[in-house]
Amino acid sequence: MSCAVAAFAVSGCRTLDRFDTTGDDAYCGTIVSAQFARQGFPPDMRLRLELDMSNWATIPGNITTDDAKSSPCAGRPRFDEAQLRASDEIQNDVLSTLDFGTGRDENLVVWVESTCEGPVLAVVSLMKNDTVEVRLLKPPVPGETTPPGFALFQLERRSGDCGI
Repeated sequence: MSCAVAAFAVSGCRTLDRFDTTGDDAYCGTIVSAQFARQGFPPDMRLRLELDMSNWATIPGNITTDDAKSSPCAGRPRFDEAQLRASDEIQNDVLSTLDFGTGRDENLVVWVESTCEGPVLAVVSLMKNDTVEVRLLKPPVPGETTPPGFALFQLERRSGDCGI
C-alpha cells in the first residue's frame, strides 16, 4: 500500500520530503572511523550532502568533501558540489529495491564524478531516524596498484556549510 493510500487508513505516514535540504541546510558528517569502513580515503574526511527530493530519480543532490590538502586532486577536494546522478536502468532494476538492514526508509544507488578520479558509485540511505548514510565505492584504477576504495559516512542535518 503506498504512503498516500495508507495516509487515509493510518495517521502518521511520513514522506521522504522531510530529507529535502533547502536554504543553508545540508547533511554533514565524518567518515566512520572503523578501518573496514574507510579504504582509500583519509581517516578524518568530512562530507556535506545536499538533497533535492523533487529530483530523487534524476539528480537527487550533490556532495562536497573537505580533503583538499590530502586528496589526489592537486589541492582540490575529491568531490566539490559533485552531482549525484541516478540511472533509469538502476531505478528499473531489482537493484533499486536494495535492502540491507532495518532502520532505512529508502536506498538510492547513484553515480558521482570525482574532481580527478572519475566516477564513483554511491549508495545514499535515508534513515528512519532522519539521518543519512552515504557509502562511496571507488573502482580500482586500471594499470595502477591502488586498491579499490570504500567509505561510509554517517550524516546529520545541519545549517551552514558544515565547516567545509
